[in-house]
Amino acid sequence: MTVAIHIGYHKTATTWLQHRVFVPEMGFTPLLTHEEVDRLIVAPHDLDFDPAPAREALRWQGDGNPVVSSENLTGHPFFGGRQSATLARRLHQIAPDARIIVTVRSQEAMLPSVYMQYLQRGGTLSHPAFFAGSGGFGYPGFELAHFQYDRLIALYQSLFDTVHVMTHEQISADPTQALAELGAALGHDIPTLPPSGKTRVSASLPQAVAPLLRRINQTRRSTLNPVPALALSREPGWMYRALSFGAGRRLAKPLLTARPVDAYVKARLGGAFTDSNKRLDQITGGRLDLSRYP
Repeated sequence: MTVAIHIGYHKTATTWLQHRVFVPEMGFTPLLTHEEVDRLIVAPHDLDFDPAPAREALRWQGDGNPVVSSENLTGHPFFGGRQSATLARRLHQIAPDARIIVTVRSQEAMLPSVYMQYLQRGGTLSHPAFFAGSGGFGYPGFELAHFQYDRLIALYQSLFDTVHVMTHEQISADPTQALAELGAALGHDIPTLPPSGKTRVSASLPQAVAPLLRRINQTRRSTLNPVPALALSREPGWMYRALSFGAGRRLAKPLLTARPVDAYVKARLGGAFTDSNKRLDQITGGRLDLSRYP
């Protein structure tokens, strides 16, 4: 049976799709975990990559529609998504007849969400410094070009017969219609979501707490800051949990309306995507509602 491969992007309702849609109750059989995707597809060095182990792992003869879903297949957004084209070609070596699913999101909403995710992973840079990218020669950092979606989607269209693009905005506004269109692209009917299946699975912290979270991150060990000057906790740490849940969330509520990262992205960065979004509209046949895309 032909496998469907959902590559992300990050922060495009990927966790919701993985927990609510790509599950046996909805007619899908997930084949690889994030860890297995990393070990078999993402992590191997270019000189070591062998498609055979992943190809064998994707052989499926049972019931349900096999699917692999991992946003890591678009490359890492903190470091410019530098592997995205390599991963596309690796997937073609592994499963050349796969049906590809790509989820995108308006860059004016995507970039702030990626920055808040960076802070949740232990980052300490301010948002202007983060979006400025790497200042060191030969060291990758954030790159706006990673979010010019048309480039990667066009590559997948050159490699695979079926490339279905969904927007985060449609998934949020009308998940029933979004899944109906997905089912048509994959060649099978997806059941109607139960009411509980439409609820959000995860949400970012409010942007106004970003300066506080940056200070907290300087005192906890994390992937992005493994050796802080003063280590009070390990990621995610009690301080992050205090901001995320219960009383901490209520204390942050008065700050929820302040969205400094949104304002910065809209004023400084939105123009970087105009031509790309026009090309995205063209290569997807004009079927996507991109009215909220800069």
